[in-house]
Amino acid sequence: MSLVSELRKFAPQQTENLLSQMVTALRSDATETDRYNAAEALSTAVYPKFKFSEFGRLFLEDQAFLSYYERFMDAGNWHSLDRKYTLDQLLKVALTAPGDFVECGVYKGMTAYLMCQALQGKDKKVHLFDSFAGLSAPGELDGSYWVAGALSAPESVLRETLGEFDNYRVYRGWIPERFEEVAGNKFSLVHVDVDLYQPTRDALEFFYPRTSRGGIILMDDYGFITCPGAKRAADEFFASKPEPILMLTTGQALVIRQ
Repeated sequence: MSLVSELRKFAPQQTENLLSQMVTALRSDATETDRYNAAEALSTAVYPKFKFSEFGRLFLEDQAFLSYYERFMDAGNWHSLDRKYTLDQLLKVALTAPGDFVECGVYKGMTAYLMCQALQGKDKKVHLFDSFAGLSAPGELDGSYWVAGALSAPESVLRETLGEFDNYRVYRGWIPERFEEVAGNKFSLVHVDVDLYQPTRDALEFFYPRTSRGGIILMDDYGFITCPGAKRAADEFFASKPEPILMLTTGQALVIRQ
């Protein structure tokens, strides 16, 4: 039985429209708009929860950034492109506030690369905290998506990613074991990407009072149903603080220190 005949069983008029758009998009003379419209229609039919954004966003034309992303990411995996791009843009703001950059949850070093790149030639450093053994054991507030040891990557991969830089320091260990080594520092960017409740809470409690006025705290996991603990940790912590949490469409959230 053909795919076309199978499709015809479901919402006939909708299926006809979708098939027509797909045929148009596959023609050799199809425009980019034709292909975009067909992709949106197919996505709506297969996974209606996902909402396409507007056609023609310029960040998708940023070839230099796309080349950076493809250099380090697994082939075909574009899942964090928007998050990486958002962080890269926020670095411009963070550079105007006093203090170093810090990242909790480094993985293979893709965002650390952007941070080191932004600080080249400046009297600032990037401080990187990671166990390099993956996630710690999830707690009862973390849901069932994550397991201990997920997202592990050896430190050697990070070092390879950052091979062209010398403006960073690595603190190997479970969060928050080595935080006290930077207790005297101020920070203009705090990037928290640890997925779970307890390390998120520990990172916020330590780095919030050390974040400069006008500095940014960026949380990569806040807006994902897979990371309920990380969101709860942030909501609880900032409930008593003057700064609002700004949730972004990328799934990230940020706080601008007052």
